[in-house]
Amino acid sequence: MVRAHFWTRISHTARWIFVLTILVVGVSADAQRRFAAKGIAGFTASQIDGDQSAGYHKVGLQAGLGVEARLKEKQSASLELLFSQRGARNQPQIPPAFSVTLDYIEIPVQWHYADWLMEGEGRSPDWYRVRFNAGLSYSYLLDIRDKYENTSFPAAFPFFTRNTVALVLGATFYATEHVGFTFRYNRPLHFLYRPGEGRPLRNSLYEHFLAFQVNYKL
Repeated sequence: MVRAHFWTRISHTARWIFVLTILVVGVSADAQRRFAAKGIAGFTASQIDGDQSAGYHKVGLQAGLGVEARLKEKQSASLELLFSQRGARNQPQIPPAFSVTLDYIEIPVQWHYADWLMEGEGRSPDWYRVRFNAGLSYSYLLDIRDKYENTSFPAAFPFFTRNTVALVLGATFYATEHVGFTFRYNRPLHFLYRPGEGRPLRNSLYEHFLAFQVNYKL
Protein backbone atom coordinates (compact mmCIF):
# COMPACT_ATOMS: atom_id res chain seq x y z
CA MET A 1 0.00 0.00 0.00
CA VAL A 2 1.36 3.37 -1.00
CA ARG A 3 1.26 6.00 1.76
CA ALA A 4 2.91 9.39 1.72
CA HIS A 5 2.50 12.92 3.01
CA PHE A 6 0.51 15.09 0.58
CA TRP A 7 3.24 17.56 -0.37
CA THR A 8 6.06 15.04 -0.61
CA ARG A 9 4.23 13.24 -3.43
CA ILE A 10 3.55 16.28 -5.62
CA SER A 11 6.04 16.88 -8.42
CA HIS A 12 7.98 20.15 -8.58
CA THR A 13 5.93 21.14 -11.64
CA ALA A 14 2.64 20.77 -9.76
CA ARG A 15 3.96 22.87 -6.86
CA TRP A 16 4.90 25.74 -9.16
CA ILE A 17 1.58 25.59 -11.00
CA PHE A 18 -0.19 25.75 -7.64
CA VAL A 19 1.77 28.89 -6.73
CA LEU A 20 1.04 30.37 -10.16
CA THR A 21 -2.68 29.69 -9.75
CA ILE A 22 -2.76 31.48 -6.39
CA LEU A 23 -0.90 34.48 -7.85
CA VAL A 24 -3.23 34.76 -10.83
CA VAL A 25 -6.25 34.52 -8.52
CA GLY A 26 -4.86 37.51 -6.65
CA VAL A 27 -4.17 39.43 -9.82
CA SER A 28 -7.66 38.72 -11.14
CA ALA A 29 -9.12 40.99 -8.47
CA ASP A 30 -7.47 43.90 -10.33
CA ALA A 31 -8.22 42.57 -13.82
CA GLN A 32 -11.80 41.37 -13.66
CA ARG A 33 -12.51 42.14 -17.29
CA ARG A 34 -9.80 39.77 -18.53
CA PHE A 35 -9.35 37.19 -15.77
CA ALA A 36 -11.82 35.34 -13.56
CA ALA A 37 -11.03 33.10 -10.59
CA LYS A 38 -13.30 30.25 -9.56
CA GLY A 39 -13.73 27.67 -6.84
CA ILE A 40 -14.62 24.12 -7.87
CA ALA A 41 -16.26 21.28 -5.93
CA GLY A 42 -17.88 18.06 -7.07
CA PHE A 43 -17.44 14.34 -7.52
CA THR A 44 -16.13 11.79 -10.00
CA ALA A 45 -17.60 8.51 -11.25
CA SER A 46 -14.82 6.27 -12.56
CA GLN A 47 -13.94 2.80 -13.71
CA ILE A 48 -10.86 0.81 -14.69
CA ASP A 49 -11.10 -1.43 -17.73
CA GLY A 50 -9.66 -4.84 -16.87
CA ASP A 51 -10.86 -4.80 -13.24
CA GLN A 52 -13.46 -7.64 -13.55
CA SER A 53 -16.35 -5.15 -13.43
CA ALA A 54 -17.96 -2.75 -15.92
CA GLY A 55 -19.58 0.61 -15.16
CA TYR A 56 -18.73 3.88 -13.45
CA HIS A 57 -19.32 2.55 -9.93
CA LYS A 58 -16.42 4.20 -8.08
CA VAL A 59 -17.39 7.62 -6.68
CA GLY A 60 -14.77 10.08 -5.41
CA LEU A 61 -14.30 13.71 -4.45
CA GLN A 62 -12.99 16.47 -6.69
CA ALA A 63 -12.23 20.04 -5.58
CA GLY A 64 -9.83 22.90 -6.25
CA LEU A 65 -9.25 26.31 -7.79
CA GLY A 66 -9.22 27.66 -11.32
CA VAL A 67 -8.40 30.74 -13.37
CA GLU A 68 -10.02 31.66 -16.69
CA ALA A 69 -8.66 34.22 -19.16
CA ARG A 70 -10.84 35.76 -21.87
CA LEU A 71 -9.30 35.44 -25.34
CA LYS A 72 -12.12 36.78 -27.53
CA GLU A 73 -15.78 37.68 -27.11
CA LYS A 74 -16.90 34.03 -26.84
CA GLN A 75 -13.60 32.25 -26.26
CA SER A 76 -11.48 31.77 -23.17
CA ALA A 77 -8.73 29.54 -21.75
CA SER A 78 -8.49 28.13 -18.24
CA LEU A 79 -6.00 26.56 -15.85
CA GLU A 80 -7.13 24.55 -12.81
CA LEU A 81 -5.55 22.76 -9.90
CA LEU A 82 -7.72 19.94 -8.50
CA PHE A 83 -7.57 17.18 -5.93
CA SER A 84 -9.28 14.27 -7.69
CA GLN A 85 -10.21 10.80 -6.48
CA ARG A 86 -10.68 8.01 -9.00
CA GLY A 87 -10.45 4.22 -9.02
CA ALA A 88 -12.64 1.15 -9.37
CA ARG A 89 -15.07 -1.00 -7.41
CA ASN A 90 -17.30 -3.99 -8.07
CA GLN A 91 -20.88 -3.62 -9.22
CA PRO A 92 -23.19 -3.26 -6.18
CA GLN A 93 -24.47 -6.61 -4.91
CA ILE A 94 -22.24 -8.52 -7.36
CA PRO A 95 -19.11 -10.26 -5.95
CA PRO A 96 -16.17 -10.30 -5.72
CA ALA A 97 -16.05 -7.20 -3.54
CA PHE A 98 -13.21 -4.77 -4.27
CA SER A 99 -12.72 -1.02 -3.99
CA VAL A 100 -9.53 0.73 -5.11
CA THR A 101 -9.12 4.50 -4.56
CA LEU A 102 -6.56 6.55 -6.51
CA ASP A 103 -5.79 10.05 -5.20
CA TYR A 104 -4.51 12.49 -7.83
CA ILE A 105 -3.39 16.06 -8.23
CA GLU A 106 -5.00 17.08 -11.51
CA ILE A 107 -4.10 20.10 -13.68
CA PRO A 108 -6.54 20.65 -16.58
CA VAL A 109 -5.70 23.21 -19.30
CA GLN A 110 -8.76 23.93 -21.45
CA TRP A 111 -10.25 26.05 -24.22
CA HIS A 112 -13.85 27.26 -23.76
CA TYR A 113 -16.47 28.49 -26.20
CA ALA A 114 -19.47 30.40 -24.81
CA ASP A 115 -23.03 30.80 -26.12
CA TRP A 116 -26.55 31.89 -25.03
CA LEU A 117 -25.93 35.53 -24.17
CA MET A 118 -27.66 36.96 -21.09
CA GLU A 119 -27.85 40.71 -20.71
CA GLY A 120 -26.63 42.05 -17.39
CA GLU A 121 -28.92 44.13 -15.23
CA GLY A 122 -27.93 47.61 -14.17
CA ARG A 123 -24.14 47.84 -13.99
CA SER A 124 -23.68 44.06 -14.24
CA PRO A 125 -21.89 42.91 -17.42
CA ASP A 126 -23.42 40.59 -20.00
CA TRP A 127 -22.71 36.89 -19.49
CA TYR A 128 -23.21 33.52 -21.19
CA ARG A 129 -25.24 30.60 -19.86
CA VAL A 130 -23.45 27.79 -21.71
CA ARG A 131 -19.75 27.01 -22.19
CA PHE A 132 -18.29 24.07 -24.09
CA ASN A 133 -14.76 23.01 -23.21
CA ALA A 134 -11.97 20.83 -24.60
CA GLY A 135 -8.39 20.38 -23.51
CA LEU A 136 -5.77 18.23 -21.84
CA SER A 137 -5.31 17.34 -18.18
CA TYR A 138 -2.11 16.29 -16.42
CA SER A 139 -2.51 14.08 -13.32
CA TYR A 140 0.02 12.91 -10.74
CA LEU A 141 -0.85 9.84 -8.66
CA LEU A 142 -0.41 10.67 -4.96
CA ASP A 143 -1.79 7.65 -3.13
CA ILE A 144 -3.41 4.24 -3.68
CA ARG A 145 -5.74 2.47 -1.27
CA ASP A 146 -7.43 -0.92 -1.45
CA LYS A 147 -10.41 -1.20 0.91
CA TYR A 148 -10.62 -4.99 1.06
CA GLU A 149 -7.06 -6.10 0.18
CA ASN A 150 -8.43 -9.44 -0.99
CA THR A 151 -7.63 -9.10 -4.70
CA SER A 152 -4.52 -9.11 -6.87
CA PHE A 153 -4.57 -5.32 -7.22
CA PRO A 154 -2.14 -4.45 -4.38
CA ALA A 155 0.69 -6.44 -5.96
CA ALA A 156 0.39 -4.26 -9.08
CA PHE A 157 0.31 -0.89 -7.27
CA PRO A 158 4.09 -0.25 -7.56
CA PHE A 159 3.78 -0.59 -11.34
CA PHE A 160 0.91 1.89 -11.79
CA THR A 161 1.63 4.88 -14.03
CA ARG A 162 2.29 7.93 -11.85
CA ASN A 163 2.03 10.63 -14.52
CA THR A 164 -1.05 10.70 -16.74
CA VAL A 165 -2.21 12.95 -19.58
CA ALA A 166 -5.89 12.80 -20.51
CA LEU A 167 -8.24 14.28 -23.09
CA VAL A 168 -11.00 16.38 -21.50
CA LEU A 169 -14.37 17.21 -23.09
CA GLY A 170 -17.33 18.83 -21.38
CA ALA A 171 -19.83 21.62 -20.92
CA THR A 172 -20.98 24.05 -18.22
CA PHE A 173 -24.43 25.51 -17.65
CA TYR A 174 -24.49 28.75 -15.63
CA ALA A 175 -27.63 29.16 -13.55
CA THR A 176 -26.46 32.67 -12.66
CA GLU A 177 -23.56 34.87 -13.70
CA HIS A 178 -21.41 33.26 -10.99
CA VAL A 179 -22.74 29.71 -10.39
CA GLY A 180 -22.18 26.99 -12.98
CA PHE A 181 -22.74 23.23 -13.22
CA THR A 182 -20.16 21.28 -15.21
CA PHE A 183 -20.01 17.82 -16.77
CA ARG A 184 -16.71 16.43 -18.09
CA TYR A 185 -15.54 13.25 -19.74
CA ASN A 186 -11.89 12.41 -19.09
CA ARG A 187 -10.04 9.79 -21.16
CA PRO A 188 -6.30 9.18 -20.56
CA LEU A 189 -3.97 8.81 -23.53
CA HIS A 190 -2.16 5.78 -22.06
CA PHE A 191 -2.67 2.80 -19.74
CA LEU A 192 -2.65 2.86 -15.95
CA TYR A 193 -0.89 -0.52 -15.97
CA ARG A 194 0.66 -2.73 -18.65
CA PRO A 195 1.64 -6.38 -18.13
CA GLY A 196 5.21 -7.50 -18.63
CA GLU A 197 8.03 -9.63 -17.29
CA GLY A 198 8.09 -9.60 -13.49
CA ARG A 199 4.69 -7.91 -13.23
CA PRO A 200 1.84 -9.61 -11.31
CA LEU A 201 -1.19 -8.97 -13.55
CA ARG A 202 -1.58 -10.43 -17.01
CA ASN A 203 -4.16 -7.94 -18.29
CA SER A 204 -3.80 -4.21 -18.91
CA LEU A 205 -5.61 -1.66 -16.74
CA TYR A 206 -7.08 1.48 -18.31
CA GLU A 207 -8.92 4.09 -16.24
CA HIS A 208 -11.40 6.73 -17.39
CA PHE A 209 -13.94 8.81 -15.51
CA LEU A 210 -16.76 11.34 -15.50
CA ALA A 211 -16.66 14.54 -13.44
CA PHE A 212 -19.64 16.48 -12.10
CA GLN A 213 -18.77 19.90 -10.70
CA VAL A 214 -20.28 23.02 -9.20
CA ASN A 215 -18.12 26.10 -9.73
CA TYR A 216 -18.38 29.61 -8.36
CA LYS A 217 -16.79 32.27 -10.55
CA LEU A 218 -15.77 35.57 -8.99
